[in-house]
Amino acid sequence: MQSEIPTIGTARRATARDFVAILFRRRALILGLFAVTTATVLILGFSAKVIYFSAGRVLVKRGVPVSALSPERRLYSDWEEDMGSEVETIKSTPVLDRARALLAEEAGQGRTPPPLSPASVDVEVKGRTNVLAVGYLDADPVVAKQVCEAVLRAYVDFKQNHGFVGDSRSYLEGEMDKVQKDLDRLVVMRRDYAERSNVVDLDQQRLSDITRLSTMRQQMTETDADLAEATTSWKRLSTITEQGTFDQPTFTVLFSEETALVELKRRVVDQELRVATLREKLRDDAPEVVAAAATLDTLRGMMQRELLSRVAAARTRVDMLQARHASLQQGISVLEQGLATLPGKEFSLDDMDHRIDLLKTRLKDLSESNDKARITEGTSPSDNVVLLSHASDAKQQNTRDYVRLALGPAFSIVVGIGLAFFFDGLDLTVRTAHHAEEAIDLPVLATIAERRTRRRRTLEPERAAS
Repeated sequence: MQSEIPTIGTARRATARDFVAILFRRRALILGLFAVTTATVLILGFSAKVIYFSAGRVLVKRGVPVSALSPERRLYSDWEEDMGSEVETIKSTPVLDRARALLAEEAGQGRTPPPLSPASVDVEVKGRTNVLAVGYLDADPVVAKQVCEAVLRAYVDFKQNHGFVGDSRSYLEGEMDKVQKDLDRLVVMRRDYAERSNVVDLDQQRLSDITRLSTMRQQMTETDADLAEATTSWKRLSTITEQGTFDQPTFTVLFSEETALVELKRRVVDQELRVATLREKLRDDAPEVVAAAATLDTLRGMMQRELLSRVAAARTRVDMLQARHASLQQGISVLEQGLATLPGKEFSLDDMDHRIDLLKTRLKDLSESNDKARITEGTSPSDNVVLLSHASDAKQQNTRDYVRLALGPAFSIVVGIGLAFFFDGLDLTVRTAHHAEEAIDLPVLATIAERRTRRRRTLEPERAAS
């Protein structure tokens, strides 16, 4: 029996055994990739926290009121820009801060409110509408619903209280308060200035001061004349007293109204005449002459004392007139200074009165505008956001899909088999008869494994026969 010997150059086909051998040789790669993929899928799938999602809806009324005094609205941009702005408004810091404040109020004093993470807030526009879906993600379903409701309320409050009519009324009321405070402060300032400056009616006060000044100047003139006359009389009388001259003409001119002095002067003159007559007739030591001379000396002494008293009286009158002159001069100076300051006081008071009038006018205008804003708010709807639905019950967001979890390990086996054949193709080690034929380009007549198999088959009948 002839054995079939393969011809040279005939390629040997790979069998299923070869494929199984490759899988067996690369079993570590395939099983390792499968184990790593399975462990990763299991860790990521079962270690992820369960997240709950709660959502609510609001309707946005587009447009901006023309003013707080008019109910009309005006559109400035297109739908996409408006709704995009509203989405960012919900995620803005003022809205989230209001939501935190609402959560703190609901929690009560002494209790910690649930945390609010801006990254967990989700906002979506529902199709080509003005409806926004607002949602919140959290690991606790109760917290997710509570925070979502707080965000919805905060957004509605923000749009209703931070917009347009409400803001305009707040601005008007704030301006009214500021103007009223400025007005009260200015009125108090004017009153204090009037009291400090002793100003009541400037026109009447100016007229009164001018009249008083004219009267005092007239009195000053009269006093100056009297003072000059009294000073002259006092100096002349002092000179007469010091020199001892009692001439009748001078004496009569100075004291024309002094009857006593005139009488004393007359008697002195008469006595001098009598003494002179007696001396012509009698000797100087005659009793009649001595008596007449003594009488003359007595009359002269009386005249001297009377003149001294008159000098003192004249001095007193001069001092009195000088004091009156000083008083009038001081009064005139005070009046002149007061009249000089009246223009400045008048300017200050006029400026204060002007500012007070301006503040009163502004307060009146603000009050009228505030009344119009109240009428507009009461007669036209000012809400630009409507709450369509409250926060729904939280639903689980990341449910575990076991089919998808199983796809990962399954695909890892396929990838592992492909990598096994890829790396085996790169290996140049001769392991099979097929590899040997390809390496030496000669046919393989037999292999050790086949020889052992044939030998075992040959020996088995012999062992059975023996």
